[in-house]
Amino acid sequence: MSISKFGHLAYTCQDLDASVKFYRDVLGLRQKFVIYYGDWLDHMKRTAEAEGRALDPAFEASLEAKRNTAWIAYFEIGEGAFIELFDRGGATELFVPDGRYFNFQHMSLVTDDIHALERQLREKGAPIDSAPALGLEHTWQMWSHDPDGNKIEFMEYTPESWQVAGRE
Repeated sequence: MSISKFGHLAYTCQDLDASVKFYRDVLGLRQKFVIYYGDWLDHMKRTAEAEGRALDPAFEASLEAKRNTAWIAYFEIGEGAFIELFDRGGATELFVPDGRYFNFQHMSLVTDDIHALERQLREKGAPIDSAPALGLEHTWQMWSHDPDGNKIEFMEYTPESWQVAGRE
């Protein structure tokens, strides 16, 4: 097990369209893919169903109303490193526990074996905020945080990961 490279930085954007234009048109970065609120909702429905629970109806309706609106835009920097731009409307208490909206969300690091990394981090007493799970973009994900509470996402790409294969 090792951490092999930087995965991504995530930013919450006041105006996602303006930020997309900046990173694409001004900085010249290649947009790899977009995740829509509908993608997130569908993933959360599948997860809830697999766990035998239902989503909060108001939460579900709020996402359904934005089904075709971009939630996250991924821009690739080099090979396999990304800037992840979140629409401000997606910065919910699920991701920002104290409810504040701010720009920096989390750092992502890529590993070649997320399950081995989880064992190693647990052995060293590191907090595991969520165990490894396959995310909607077909990438293994696990969460921890540093002593100051800064979120760290660990990812293991699969051949089907959108970060590797693109969305299609």
